[in-house]
Amino acid sequence: MAVLLTAFTVCLLCWFFLRSRWRHLSVCVVCLFVGLIIGTVHGNLLLRDLLPEPLEGQDLSLRGTIEGLPQYRPHRGGTWRFDFRVDHCSETGCVVKRVRLSFRTNALLREGQAWNLQVRLKRPRSYANPGSFDYARWLVSSGLHASGYVRSGTLVAEGSAPRARVVEYLRERLQPYGRHPLLLALAVGDRDRLSEGDWEILRESGLSHLVAISGLHIGIAAGMGLLLGRLLSQIYGRSWLAMACGLGAATGYAWLAGFSLPTQRALIMVSAGLLALFLGRGVNRWQVMSLALLLVLLLQPMASLTPGFWLSFGAVAVLLAVFDRTKSWLSLFRAQWSLLLGLAPLSLAFFSLLSPLSLPVNLIAVPIFSVVLIPLTLVALCLEGVQPALAEGLWWLANIGLHAVMTKVEWLVPRLPAWQYTPDTHAWSGICLAFALLLAPNVLPARYLFILFLTPLAGALMLAVQSPELDRGSLKVDVLDVGQGLSVVIRTRSHSLVYDVGARYSDSFDLADAVVLPFLAHERISRLDKLIVSHNDNDHAGAYSKVVQAYPDVKLLSGELLSDSEPCRAGESWQWDRVRFQWLHPRQARLESSSNNRSCVLLIQSGSASILLPGDIDRSVEQRLQADLARAVNPPLSVLIAPHHGSKTSSSSSFIGLLQPHLVVFSAGYKHQFGHPAPEVVERYKNAGSGVASTAASGAISILLSPRGVEGVTRHREQRRFYWQ
Repeated sequence: MAVLLTAFTVCLLCWFFLRSRWRHLSVCVVCLFVGLIIGTVHGNLLLRDLLPEPLEGQDLSLRGTIEGLPQYRPHRGGTWRFDFRVDHCSETGCVVKRVRLSFRTNALLREGQAWNLQVRLKRPRSYANPGSFDYARWLVSSGLHASGYVRSGTLVAEGSAPRARVVEYLRERLQPYGRHPLLLALAVGDRDRLSEGDWEILRESGLSHLVAISGLHIGIAAGMGLLLGRLLSQIYGRSWLAMACGLGAATGYAWLAGFSLPTQRALIMVSAGLLALFLGRGVNRWQVMSLALLLVLLLQPMASLTPGFWLSFGAVAVLLAVFDRTKSWLSLFRAQWSLLLGLAPLSLAFFSLLSPLSLPVNLIAVPIFSVVLIPLTLVALCLEGVQPALAEGLWWLANIGLHAVMTKVEWLVPRLPAWQYTPDTHAWSGICLAFALLLAPNVLPARYLFILFLTPLAGALMLAVQSPELDRGSLKVDVLDVGQGLSVVIRTRSHSLVYDVGARYSDSFDLADAVVLPFLAHERISRLDKLIVSHNDNDHAGAYSKVVQAYPDVKLLSGELLSDSEPCRAGESWQWDRVRFQWLHPRQARLESSSNNRSCVLLIQSGSASILLPGDIDRSVEQRLQADLARAVNPPLSVLIAPHHGSKTSSSSSFIGLLQPHLVVFSAGYKHQFGHPAPEVVERYKNAGSGVASTAASGAISILLSPRGVEGVTRHREQRRFYWQ
């Protein structure tokens, strides 16, 4: 209420200035404060709808309806993921309206079904690491107030979801065609049938935007509807028929795509354009774009958190700047390469990816999709209900076209892979300026200077970039946030290693792909010397092969032998840049009783600084290692990665008393069912005078050590916080 009263007072003051000669400035001030009011109100409403913290991990009863197309994955006996609109929650204070759920069941889930579900939920939360996808931000920007899993459920009613019936019909109808996953994606936005290999090809070639129904697709649908409407308006003499048909076609296609956020945004933009076209004179193209931008932000205030928002409006801005209707064909060609170059800095900023194939492939593929494939798909959709035989012929033609394009792309991608590069702020600013100069009008003098500002990009792509900030004898330790698991990246001046890679949850999701590799790319680590898999438990070994594929020259070591790995042998040591690395365990002559106790135990020392990585060893191994540790370590130990995530079975009092660690780091999942770290273990370390940190609370923890000891500790969640966290 206080915020609204303050905003009302400010608006009154601005209205007073509207009557003065400072009218234009006053309009800007009013718009600024109105925007702040809307953002503040929306933020408070969002916080009100989020799952309350006391209800996290509790059993809740929800009644509601499945929204959108449920996604099925065959792992773990078959798991569904879907959005659920909550009509009623049993617990007092539970006011969530939409949640993201996973459900392991043999039942066939459909859009529109009503269910009673027993669930456990968490507030929007994600792995917090440099370079990782921010799942929590995606949830919030998608209007989802919690995520979790279903413990049990009862189907109440099948419901009525016409779109679901259309999708199921098309899935069966298009199954015989070789490119049916792409046909389904183009027709109804159903991308569930696209494999990881398909997505990899699309990402590497820069064609992902062509199979995600957005501005291009909705615009083509509106254009086809506009042409039909103009024909009808000439027959019936009703000028409004053209706009009505254009808007109807765009809305119908957006409905088939499930009214996802990108399609909603595209529909708003197209509607603004159609309105301007209907009004005729007095509205220029920049005003239309501004109107669309305003409407999107009014209706979707959180859209600005998504890369799609910036890419969509960035693309529109580039097209408006370079397109000239008086030189249509030449302007179309210029618009295409300008679009790809103009969006390159945004692609680097959001995805750290730049594809050399993007320009030539899009120059060919975009016209084919725009003029042939998307129109064929739309006409086939329209004919399915009246002339299925004719529609079948169009599907056949669209499949041939898709196969012809994708066959060539699949051949090219392995030969010209995409570039991974994460520029710093200064480099990114230079790249933006370079592309701005490159796209500037020919009359601008000294446009050739763009080459100078491309130097950071060219240098990064041509040279192997390592961490230049470390002195000899110093090392940087990054304990990554991989939930219930472990992954640590250790760097000296010219060498790097990875100790464990987190878990693998399914064929389509693992922490190597989601966290470790993006972090290495973000930190521009182009060479990896060693990959250590402490032991074979899933939460440590995960998809280690993905890291080996990304770094083929890496040396693989493990406490339990893997294919192509060498064993960690107690007593062996090596030195990098005046930093000493030594194996303390396992001893190959002794057969350990459990996988955990076969963990590789690594001691790293430089001057008075030392760090111990013990894997998942328990108290029995801790006891046996104490003699070696007493000889090797002068307490206090600088950093200890807590054994077995802080489990009750590890971190004995004698082990802690011997090491007296200055800082102990627990790598554990947020409110995980295992309850790591155990409260009594944390208390034991605190009583010994140790500082404690946990990835569950802090996200990735970065520690800088020099021969003098710990120089600095950085917690990722403290660096990047949003108001809903």
